[in-house]
Amino acid sequence: MSLPYTMVFTLLMTEMVVFIFLILPLPFKWRRGLLKFLSESRLMGHVQYVMKIVFIFVFILFLDALNRVVKVEEISSEHGHHHHADARTETSFAARKFYAQRNMYLTGFTLFLSLILNRTFFMILDLLKSEEKMEVIKKQAAQQSKEYERVLASETALKKEVKTLEEVVSQHSSAKADLENLKKQAKQQHDEYMRLADENNSLEMKIRGSSQSSETKKDI
Repeated sequence: MSLPYTMVFTLLMTEMVVFIFLILPLPFKWRRGLLKFLSESRLMGHVQYVMKIVFIFVFILFLDALNRVVKVEEISSEHGHHHHADARTETSFAARKFYAQRNMYLTGFTLFLSLILNRTFFMILDLLKSEEKMEVIKKQAAQQSKEYERVLASETALKKEVKTLEEVVSQHSSAKADLENLKKQAKQQHDEYMRLADENNSLEMKIRGSSQSSETKKDI
C-alpha cells in the first residue's frame, strides 16, 4: 500500500476509535467536560481546519480511485471479447482491479465515516446542551417548589395568627360587653341608692316635722 493510502487507512482507524469513544457510556460530567473542551478549545479549532484540508485530499484520492475503477471496468469489458490473454496479463489485470476497488472503498469509507463522526459529535453536543438546560429547569422547578412550600407555610401561619387574633378580639368584645353591663348595673345601683337616700331624707324630714308639731301642741 502506498504512503497516501496508508495515511488514509490510519485516518480511518483513528476515526473508528474516536467514534467508539463517543458512543461509550461515559459519566455525564466526563462527557460534558470533554466535549465542551473539544468544542471550545482553540487547538481543536486548528485541528479541525487541518482535518478539512486532509479530507479534501482524501476526497481527491477517492475521485482518483473511482476513476481507476471505471477504467479497469472498461478494460475488463474489452478483455471480455478477447479470450487469448495469457495468465500473467490476467493476474496483473486482477491485481489492478483489486487495488483500484480497495482504494475506492478505503477512501469512500473514510469520507463516509468522517461525515457520520462529525454529525454524531454535534448531536451528542446538542444532547448535552439539552441535558444542561433540563438540569437548570429542574433546579428552577425545585426552587419554585421550595418557594411555594415556604409561601404555603407562611400562609398557614398567617391564618393561624389571624384566627388567634380573632379569638383575642372576641374575648375583648365579650369583656367589653361585660364591662358595659357592670357599668349599667353600677349606674342602676347608684340611682337606686340615691332614690333610697332621697326617700330616707324625706321620711326623716316628715318625722321631724311631726315631732315638732306635737311639741307645739303640748306647750299650748
